[in-house]
Amino acid sequence: MPALPSTLLQPRGPAPACDGCGLPQPAEHVARRMKRLELATRFRPIHIKVLFLTEAPPPRPEDYFYAAASEAPVRRGLSAVLFNELMRGVGIDTAGKSEDQALGEFQRGGFFLADCLECPVEDIVPGVREGARANAFELAHRYGPAIVLRVERSYKPKHIVPISTRTRHVMPILQKAGLGDRLCLHDGLPLHFPHPHNPAAQAQFRAGLACILKRIQ
Repeated sequence: MPALPSTLLQPRGPAPACDGCGLPQPAEHVARRMKRLELATRFRPIHIKVLFLTEAPPPRPEDYFYAAASEAPVRRGLSAVLFNELMRGVGIDTAGKSEDQALGEFQRGGFFLADCLECPVEDIVPGVREGARANAFELAHRYGPAIVLRVERSYKPKHIVPISTRTRHVMPILQKAGLGDRLCLHDGLPLHFPHPHNPAAQAQFRAGLACILKRIQ
C-alpha cells in the first residue's frame, strides 16, 4: 500500500477565527457572515441619516433584514415583524411591493439597519435559543470597541436609533466614545422591540419611532 502524502498525515489545526465575532468558527459560519455583509452593502446609503441598531443578526439566513425574498416572503417570527413594522414606522407602504423595492426606498430615505454583534448570538454563546436572553451586558462590553469602530469609521450616521432593550448596555459605550449626541432614544430608552402577536407592542414601537423621526427631521 503506498504511503499517504505527508500533508494528509498532519493534524488539522483549530478553525480560523471569524473576523466578526473573533471566535474559531467553521467555514459555513464565515460564509454566512460574508453573505450578510454583501446583502447589507447592496442597500447601504452613501450617507446614512439614521442608523438603526439591533442586537445581533438572526440565526436563519432567510430572516436577515437585508435578505430580500425574490418570491413569497420567507421571514418568520421576530425578524418578520421587525421588517414590517420598521418599514411602516418610517412611512414605507409595502403593499404590492417586493422586499427589494421596500429596501430600496429604505435606502433612499437614508436609513440603514446594523447589528451591534456581527454574528448571531447563538453562534457566540452556544446553547442560546433564538429569542432567549444571553448576557447582553457581557456581550456589549466584549464587543463594545468593535461596535464603536464600525459606527465611527464605517457607518458615520447623523443619528443612531437603538432597537430592543438588549441594546441598552451599548448606550454608555457609545456615549463614552463621544457619540452620545447622535443617540435618539424614546423616553430615555431604546425602542421596545415590536414582538409578534402583540399589536399593542407593535403600535408602541411605531409611535415611539414617529416621535424620534419628528425630532430629527
